[in-house]
Amino acid sequence: MPIAELPALLHERFGFGRFREHQQDICASVTRGDNALVVMPTGAGKSLCYQLPGIARGGTTLVISPLIALIEDQVEKLRSLGFVAERIHSGLDRAASRQVCRQYLDGELEFFFIAPERLGVPGFPEMLAKRRPGLIAVDEAHCISQWGHDFRPDYRMLEARLRPLTSPISGLAGVPIVALTATATPMVQRDILEQLGLRNAATFIKGFRRTNLAIELVEVAKNQRAAACKQLLADPSRRPAIVYAPTRTACEELAKALRSRGKRAYAVAAYHAGMDSQARARAQDEFLRGSCSVIVATVAFGMGIDKPDVRTVIHAAAPGSLENYYQEIGRAGRDGLPSRAVLLHSFADRRTHEFFLERDYPDPARLEAVVKLLGERPLSRATLQRRTRIKGAEMERILDKLWLHGAALIDPEQNVRRGPGEWRKPYLAQQHHRCVQLDRVQHFLGASRCRMLELVEHFGDREDHGGPCGLCDCCAPDSALAASVVDELPPARASKPRARKGGARRKATGRKSGKRKSAVSETSASKPAARKPAAGKRKAARSPRSE
Repeated sequence: MPIAELPALLHERFGFGRFREHQQDICASVTRGDNALVVMPTGAGKSLCYQLPGIARGGTTLVISPLIALIEDQVEKLRSLGFVAERIHSGLDRAASRQVCRQYLDGELEFFFIAPERLGVPGFPEMLAKRRPGLIAVDEAHCISQWGHDFRPDYRMLEARLRPLTSPISGLAGVPIVALTATATPMVQRDILEQLGLRNAATFIKGFRRTNLAIELVEVAKNQRAAACKQLLADPSRRPAIVYAPTRTACEELAKALRSRGKRAYAVAAYHAGMDSQARARAQDEFLRGSCSVIVATVAFGMGIDKPDVRTVIHAAAPGSLENYYQEIGRAGRDGLPSRAVLLHSFADRRTHEFFLERDYPDPARLEAVVKLLGERPLSRATLQRRTRIKGAEMERILDKLWLHGAALIDPEQNVRRGPGEWRKPYLAQQHHRCVQLDRVQHFLGASRCRMLELVEHFGDREDHGGPCGLCDCCAPDSALAASVVDELPPARASKPRARKGGARRKATGRKSGKRKSAVSETSASKPAARKPAAGKRKAARSPRSE
């Protein structure tokens, strides 16, 4: 289709009278057949940047997406617009999956959604190659990078598994790939391009400044945060709202506290990975429909959530990375109306993230103990666990890391043998990068200049004007809400004083302390770790529960 006809196709098939900012240039590039990387914030209209070119190019658009809920949401939306969209994932039975494959081979599908794991099923890539798609879209592309905040090992295999589709054959051009994400730092952007083999790709790093979102940070003791959330959400104009809690336990406790609010009646739901799938689906549905105006959740909630009228996002603790934080606050104000993101924090929050960091990155000696047992002959996981005395969850994490770096090969029956890769240096570099992410959060918490500008620069939006936002608590302190709310809370219960490490902090009165002297360079993440995570406290009586 000629590029000049894209606006007419946009109106005819999607019902939009005009493009949003940046969309037209991206759609034109992808329609021409360019490989592309699109990094735009949540709610900026990334999905159209593969959907419209897919229709313009003809054939089936193959969409790779990481979550069943996200896939189902996208399929439902496309069907509601009259498109022929299907999906295959683990929630469908074999007969339904076979029927979808027949529709694909018969050329009946306009959009075909799969999870990355599906490409690892023997015979599936060969089936796709029998009738090559017109376009391949890799959604949530940051999952391919070990430097990203939501790394998925199966994304790492995409380049090899998609090669039969993307390589030119018999005089036909290869199928173009468009990779899309809302959260990718310059390091992650480079890694996405490298891991997908997208040489000479067009890159679009656009629109990270949110002009309708006021960001506020205030230091609050942990035992005052429930009261602060109650006060912040008492005004109906600040709802619907999402409250992010750092652990499952904190999620349950905070939801319970918000439900017991006396005469201020509004429905509150909890959402975390420890709940069964039906309970999570029910909570999400109630929030999206509006029968529940506040959802308290861990990071397990949010990917693919498209509720345009969220007025407030509250973080009840410091986040583990700025990438997670930006993605989560991006769920506020997608309708363009004024919205607010409030971060309640204290230095003690870092200890929770350090605990998870140590859990997710076991001591290298534990990995070495497993590697020494691996050889040419496959061993079962049960055998490895018995011989090393490493329990199931930790063994799973160790094998994931060794597999990622090529030091372990795992067959479909989950037997393990030695791989050719060297694991130690990249493992330590990745571990160090997670520490760097925590340091960057700490810098953000202590910065004394525009909050939005700090985030824009973190993601490398080179087209941004570089000025202050005029909305955040640094730019407009007299309009800040959170600090005044915290000032009205009763004094925190006394607790045993603890020595605090460096880094500027904001007091509970809302006043800001000085700026931290230096930020951590992102490029340092490529070096091996010089230290272990600070949370090396295996003797702790209780552990936090994540997600």
